Amino acid sequence: MTLKGGLNFMQSKTRWWILGTGGTAVVAVIATAGYLLLMPGPPSKYVTNSPVTDPQPLSANDVAHDYAQSFGALDASAAAALTDDPTASTAALTTLYKNMSAARLTASVAGDAANNAATVNVDWRLGQFDLPYQVTLQLVQRNGKWLVHWSDADIHPELAKGQSLTLRTTPGGSTLTDRDGKPMQLDAVPKTLKAGVQQAIGGDLQAVDGHSITIVDAAGTDVKTLGQQEGTKKAAYALTIDAGTQAAAQKAVDGFQGAATLVAMQASTGEILSVATNAAFDSSGLSPLTGTFPPGSTFKIVTATAALQHGVTGNSAVSCPPTVHIGPRTVPNEDGVVAGSPPDYATQVHTAFAKSCNTTFAQLAANLGANDLPTAARQLGLGVDYDIPGITTNTGRVDTATDEVDRAVDGFGQGTDLVSPFGMAVVAATVHNGQAPTPVLIRGQQTTAQGMVAAPPVSVLNQVRTMMHEVCTPVGTAHALASLPNTFGKTGTAEVGDGPAHGWFVGYRNDVAFAVLLPHADSSGPAVNVAGTFLRAIG
Repeated sequence: MTLKGGLNFMQSKTRWWILGTGGTAVVAVIATAGYLLLMPGPPSKYVTNSPVTDPQPLSANDVAHDYAQSFGALDASAAAALTDDPTASTAALTTLYKNMSAARLTASVAGDAANNAATVNVDWRLGQFDLPYQVTLQLVQRNGKWLVHWSDADIHPELAKGQSLTLRTTPGGSTLTDRDGKPMQLDAVPKTLKAGVQQAIGGDLQAVDGHSITIVDAAGTDVKTLGQQEGTKKAAYALTIDAGTQAAAQKAVDGFQGAATLVAMQASTGEILSVATNAAFDSSGLSPLTGTFPPGSTFKIVTATAALQHGVTGNSAVSCPPTVHIGPRTVPNEDGVVAGSPPDYATQVHTAFAKSCNTTFAQLAANLGANDLPTAARQLGLGVDYDIPGITTNTGRVDTATDEVDRAVDGFGQGTDLVSPFGMAVVAATVHNGQAPTPVLIRGQQTTAQGMVAAPPVSVLNQVRTMMHEVCTPVGTAHALASLPNTFGKTGTAEVGDGPAHGWFVGYRNDVAFAVLLPHADSSGPAVNVAGTFLRAIG
């Protein structure tokens, strides 16, 4: 019992001690908490020591100015937020800015708002065309704030509900077209012709567009035109360049790794169809229109024309040995070509032409008079001085030769003869057409010519045509073109100093006369291939 009572006593004491201790802890916690509550804490970002005040509401005048600024800045959201109908005004302004996107807008308040209204100066401008007007904004108070009372008339005073403005542009048209009347930009003009064309038409190739600002309904139907400026279409210039022919010529010369140029014209009219040069030709500083080169065997067209007017025919008997001696000069055939059989190598003029026998044509030329080659050249257009609006040209020159050796060398294009690719295209056109053409680049602008003479007789040209056709058959030097019917031409390899020879091919097919020159190509074969690529492309 005593033990049990003692035990109870101890438990009671222990509980008291625990409670006492616990009480002390609670008091300490409470005291500490009170101390923490009384101590100043770190400042809160949500609490300020300064008094809170509402921003000063905008005045009617402020709202008018802010609206005009946002409206002029094409900020539909900002402008609409200052109206009493943000939804409707946002939609209307978005449509307006889309319809008028090409024009520049300015807007500003004229003076200060008065009597709950403000006048805004509005101006839409595009180039030299502008439409200035004024709108009156009505200002209202909503929940203590000034706002613009929205109406479609805030865009323009004549707008009814659901209407808007739209800008319409009428192209003035191009002042430059191709031969088919299709508009051309200056960048589409062949690079060799660009500067001359620009100078000939005054440099400005762009007509002035017309503009109008029109009120339209919700369906986009015109209601009323508010302002209009008529476009001005300047004098039209039509080039004779044919886009397809130019593209074919350019592709053909670009396909050759060395320097290359191709000039083509319509034989029957003299209209220039294409002038193409590749990068290698351009880098040399040469010009297919004014640059002159030794013509090589293409000059045999001239020599044949002269000989046929002085007792020779295509069937006349001649010789084509590998070499021939004329005075102190030995004339060889290229690559040892011969016609006929030794010892006399007898053949006919047309065969010698097809095989390009230098020895034959040196003998024919040596037997001509001093002025016969220059006369025949001029009959074919060489040496004629053309004044062609839009381009500067030089056909070439063939000098009088009193010495038979000089005439002999001139006879196969290795003397003093100099021609341009343009000049040789004129020669080909003359053979085809029966008379020297009058080259034209800009339709309606007159070409003049100095030094032109009557063309060779028809009987002579018919024989030259027959010979040029034989060149493009399996027995001729342009046999690679035998698969192209109605092709006429003459190959040429022109020696130039110690460097590689120039390669030529001159001719016509259907009504397209052309000249291909590959400076330093070393033979005429590549020129024939370039011509073939061109002719197959134009059909």
